[in-house]
Amino acid sequence: MFKVNGGFSLPLSFTRDENNRIKMWAVSLDATYAKYANKHIPTSMHPDDMVNTTLSISHLRPMGRKWSIFTVLGGGIYSDPSHIKVKSILGSGGIVFIYRMSANLDVGAGVGVSNSYGVPLGLPMVYLNWHMDGKYQVKVEMLEAAEVSAAVAFNDWFRLRLIGLEVDGISAVMEVDGTSKIFGSVSMKSGLQADFRISRSSSIQLTGGGLWNRTACVINRSVKDYFKWFGREYDPGFQPSMYVQVGYTWGF
Repeated sequence: MFKVNGGFSLPLSFTRDENNRIKMWAVSLDATYAKYANKHIPTSMHPDDMVNTTLSISHLRPMGRKWSIFTVLGGGIYSDPSHIKVKSILGSGGIVFIYRMSANLDVGAGVGVSNSYGVPLGLPMVYLNWHMDGKYQVKVEMLEAAEVSAAVAFNDWFRLRLIGLEVDGISAVMEVDGTSKIFGSVSMKSGLQADFRISRSSSIQLTGGGLWNRTACVINRSVKDYFKWFGREYDPGFQPSMYVQVGYTWGF
């Protein structure tokens, strides 16, 4: 598996209220391209190439001293690059109510909506953001993806981070024997990351570790088949493997 991810987020407005709480509008563009070298696996079970793109607009605003509301609306292309159709365009949105438990812990819940399974389907969402800053750093984050990590900042220019768990996924709308289906893959990995800050606004990350679980399944794009998926006794997947990753971040 060879995967390239890229993303850009631009705040359209950014202010703080009297309690130092953030109020923000932002637009984001995220894109992923993945290429696979699967042997003896037909493309009806696992595409050889996939592209995921999402353009979204989000809004965060405080609701009193403890509560905030986060909303997002977007859409994009989820497909094999050589078979992009109107059905490949998926829309999504969500609303999450967030409660500040302490200065470094936010929890929340809400509803996300997607037409990945044909008709718009609303599903519960859970939000968690716990972090510790300083020389020793800890991060636990969960919304669309999940991450559990700890880091040591040796100085202003070098940080070593242990990724205990990172979960992400990729999907593609497919047509198999005239039926619209959706392919989904979820990866669970961990690793050790060296973060080199090359300027005050940019850094390079080198990561190596293990990809412990990567599922791969194709189901019909219907609400009925979506709920059948939870009762599956067997979920196809790949054996554990090693992975390496190079990343670059830039902010302003």
